[in-house]
Amino acid sequence: MAKPYGTIDAESTAALQFVIAMWCGFNLLVAALVVLLPLQLEALGFGVDATAAVIGVAGLGGVVSADPVGRTADRVGPVRLVRIGILAMAACVVGLGLFRSLALLLTLHAIVGVCISAIRVGSQMIVRNRIAETSRGQVHAVQGLMSRITLLMVPIGVGFLWERWDSEWNFALPAALSVAFLVAAGALTVDRRQPTARDRKNVVPLVAMLKPASGLILFQASRAGRMLLLPLIGLELDFSASRIGLLVGLTAAADVLVSPVSGPLMDRRGRMATVTPAFTLMAIGFAILSTAGDGPTVAVAAVVMGLGNGLSSGLLLTLGSDLAPASNEGRFLGRFGALTDTGRLLGPFLVGLLGQTLGLNAAALSLAVVTGLGLALVVIFIGETRPDPQDAPGTISRRA
Repeated sequence: MAKPYGTIDAESTAALQFVIAMWCGFNLLVAALVVLLPLQLEALGFGVDATAAVIGVAGLGGVVSADPVGRTADRVGPVRLVRIGILAMAACVVGLGLFRSLALLLTLHAIVGVCISAIRVGSQMIVRNRIAETSRGQVHAVQGLMSRITLLMVPIGVGFLWERWDSEWNFALPAALSVAFLVAAGALTVDRRQPTARDRKNVVPLVAMLKPASGLILFQASRAGRMLLLPLIGLELDFSASRIGLLVGLTAAADVLVSPVSGPLMDRRGRMATVTPAFTLMAIGFAILSTAGDGPTVAVAAVVMGLGNGLSSGLLLTLGSDLAPASNEGRFLGRFGALTDTGRLLGPFLVGLLGQTLGLNAAALSLAVVTGLGLALVVIFIGETRPDPQDAPGTISRRA
C-alpha cells in the first residue's frame, strides 16, 4: 500500500537511500557504455553497421521485455527486481569487455536493455509505494539530475582511462563500482507479492495506454532529435569539432542547471507546472534553431532547449508512477515505459527523413510542431496527476 500523503518515517528514509545509491551505480553503467561500446567495437574491427546493431539492440531488448519485466515486478517485488537487474547488468558489462563474438555482444547488450527496463520499473515502484507522495516528483527529479550529471562526467573519465588500461579493466571498473553502490544502498525489506485473480483482471490494456502515452512519445522524440540536430546543423554551418562540442556542452549545462527546479515544482505546484514550461521551451528552442544561420543563434537555441529539457527532469518517471493502477503496477509501468521509449526511435528517424528531403531547418521546425502537439496531447489525455492530500492513500486525481 502506498504511504499516506506526507508520511516521513524510517522506512521512507531507507527507501530513499536505496533508490539514490542504486541509481548512481545504474547510471554509472549506462554512461560508461555510451563511450566504451563504440570504442570496443572499433577496436575489434567491426564496421558502422555492426556497431549500430549492437548499440540499438538494447532498446529492442527493453521494449520486448517490458511486459515480462512488469509481471516479474508484480510477482517478486521491486526491491528484488532492482537487485537482480543491477547484478545482471554489471555481469553483462563485464562480458562486453571480455567477448569478441558479434552474436555474444548482441545478446549481452540486449540483456542490458532488459536490465535497464527492470531497474527503471523497480525504482518507480519503490518510490510509489515506500516514499511519501508529496516527495515523489522530487525523488524522480533527483534521479533525472543524476542521469544528466553522470552522462556529462563519466564519459570523460572513461575516455581518459581507455588510453591507459586494457579494455577488459575499463568494463570491469564501472561494473564493480555499480555493485559497490548497490551494497551501499543498504538493506531494504523485500516485498514479495503474489498476484491474485482480481489482480490479473485489472490489467490496463496496451491500447488504452496509447492515449496518455502519446504526448510523452512525442516529447521523447523531441529529446532524441535535439541531440542529433545540433551537431548536424553545426556541420552544415561548417563549425569545427570543438565548436560543435561546445554547443552540445551548452545544452547539457543548461539542462543540469535547471534540473533541481523540476522536482519541487512538480510536488508543490503540480505536474502541469513542469510540463507546460518544459514542452514550451523545447518548442521555442526548435523554432529558433529552424531559423539559425550563424553560431550565436544556434547557441541560443541550444540553451533554450537545454532549459526545457532540464525542467522535465524526472517528469516521465513521475507521470508513470502517478498513473499506475493500484494492482499490476509493475506491468503497467513496464508497458508505459516501453511505449514512451518509442519516441527515442521516432526523433532521429524524423530528423533523418526530413533533413534529407526538406533540409535541417525544416526538420527543426517540424520538431517544434511535434513538441507543441505533444503538450496538447498531455493536457487533453493526462492533465494534472499530482496526488491530492484529500484522497485516500494510494489514490490520485487524474484525467486519463
